[in-house]
Amino acid sequence: MQIGGFFMDDAMIAKNAVVTDASLDWRRLWRTDYWGLEMFDPNTWTHKSFRPFTVLTFRWNYLLHGFNNCGFHLTNALLHAVCSVQLAIFGRRALRLPWAWAGLLAALFAAHPVHTESICYVVGRADIICMQVLFFAIEVFCPGQKNSIGAWHAWLKLVAASTLVVVSGLCKETGFTFFGLFVIWEVLSITRTQGLRPCLVRWLRVAVLLLIGGTACAYRVWYTAGTQIARMDPYSNPIAASDNLWTRALSYALVHGMYMKLLVWPVFLCYDYSMDAVPLVESLGDLRLLLPCTAYLGFFLVVTLALACLADPSRRRRPTAEVPAIGIAMFALSFLPMMNILFPIGTLVGERLLYMPSVGFLVVAIGLAEQFLAAPGSRSARSSWGRVAKSFIFWILAFALLAFWWFLCNRRVLDWRSVEQITLVDGLKQLGSSRTQFNLANLYLQSQRLDEALVAYRRSVAADPQERDSQPLYHAGQILMYRGQYQEAEIYLHKAVSGYFSPLTLHEEEVWHDYGLALWHVGRSVEAAQNFQNAIITNPAFPKGYNNLACALVLIGMSSKPVNAQLINEGLQAAEQAITLTPGSPLYWRNAAALLNLAGDQRAAMGAWERLRAIDPHSAAQMEASGGLPQDCTWEFYFR
Repeated sequence: MQIGGFFMDDAMIAKNAVVTDASLDWRRLWRTDYWGLEMFDPNTWTHKSFRPFTVLTFRWNYLLHGFNNCGFHLTNALLHAVCSVQLAIFGRRALRLPWAWAGLLAALFAAHPVHTESICYVVGRADIICMQVLFFAIEVFCPGQKNSIGAWHAWLKLVAASTLVVVSGLCKETGFTFFGLFVIWEVLSITRTQGLRPCLVRWLRVAVLLLIGGTACAYRVWYTAGTQIARMDPYSNPIAASDNLWTRALSYALVHGMYMKLLVWPVFLCYDYSMDAVPLVESLGDLRLLLPCTAYLGFFLVVTLALACLADPSRRRRPTAEVPAIGIAMFALSFLPMMNILFPIGTLVGERLLYMPSVGFLVVAIGLAEQFLAAPGSRSARSSWGRVAKSFIFWILAFALLAFWWFLCNRRVLDWRSVEQITLVDGLKQLGSSRTQFNLANLYLQSQRLDEALVAYRRSVAADPQERDSQPLYHAGQILMYRGQYQEAEIYLHKAVSGYFSPLTLHEEEVWHDYGLALWHVGRSVEAAQNFQNAIITNPAFPKGYNNLACALVLIGMSSKPVNAQLINEGLQAAEQAITLTPGSPLYWRNAAALLNLAGDQRAAMGAWERLRAIDPHSAAQMEASGGLPQDCTWEFYFR
């Protein structure tokens, strides 16, 4: 990503006071979510993603080099490289794989194309750091699996590993689920432990892990008052917004299949899958359900093979017999929170969410392959040559897959080389997503390609049959109003004022204001004034709203029969308030002079004009050359 390449949610990093303040506010760090929003203010919307340690790393990046360089993205890339090395060490020390297999595991993980989003999208760092801390926790925990499990140092390591799991959960919530991995590891150890006392010690360790893990998870949920996002818009996760339980179940099954496809065949990648990129599944006759059926059958097949490795006495003696089972546990534990079963999450499909499940997925694949190639057979020369042939074919295929993934990964990284590039590539690729089309339209708008922007905004609006997304409606209305198509602009903006929008990206007062401006131009002046007032009520420090309200009230008052002096006075007061808020604006002094002149107060009008001369003498001279004081009001409007 090029310098300054902060994309979508990344922009919230620069708005987070914990990141940018001169001194670190520890209390604010512990009361705000991942996006810097207050979690305990009932009037503030919060995502409830509580990841204070990841936010701290953003602050360190900012203090080191600021925002105007590639430091954030470089840090993510380095962290991913370190995580890949940790995975190799994990494969060798914890899973006891040969170095060649551990190296292949790490190489496939490093090159998996689905990880490009975690690296290039700065906020994806949460998954990377969480996985890194979990590897440290496993490194501490595993020696306690081997011997002296009743000794004090083994219990100390268990507590230290549990503490690291809690730390990982404060980097990304998924980390808390890995208490389950330690429990499963202990249970596997029990199956090969002899003697009553060692078994009792193992079960005691299981009980302690369940107690610590359950307490940590319960406290985390209590601290943020639950995990469900309040007032979640229907675009990020349209399935959660469906009222039909059957539709939700089938649609979530499709999403599970899509995730598995991304892990196995990561050819189509996109930063967003919001409405209507994944249309709801409403019946069993939907052929798309073949995808989750394949995924579920594949998963149960893998579970069967892993159990077979544990049950086969000839394999059970091998140190790597448990690797597939451990991989399944890692995959299931990290995939569970993103399945929308325990609670709906804030995104329908997020490629960066697969960072941690991909570890389990690859561990299972490598574990089963290693078991298959090391299967016991006869000692004949023919059998030996058969094993050599199998190994040779496997490693050729493994390197071919690695090369293919590297090619896909490199191509995807090039897509992410700038904000403009990823917006354009995925916008043209994912035409059904309301968000990709909205961002594509914004890109066109910035380049003054209004025709293409309007088409993309309309695609974004059409993604929702109920047309509830305020942002594309608002911007489409702006373009239409700029072109003078006021009737159609009024229709779009009317829908925008009653739709869903995020206060993080679109201010409500702007929508009310532009709707009022459209109403004025279609001849509904009183309603226009009311909407200007709504804008000011929403944001009392909104100078543009006061300026246009002043124009509306004075002109309505002057055109009334008889002249409505009260409206005129209210309009002049609004003009005064606009000037108070922005005293250096030539437009506001120009309009004040025009409105005072229309109201008959020549002296005050000339006073305002003199202020305009002082601020912008060139514009004042041009207007004077055209006939003196202006007799009309200039409406304030610009694209956002």
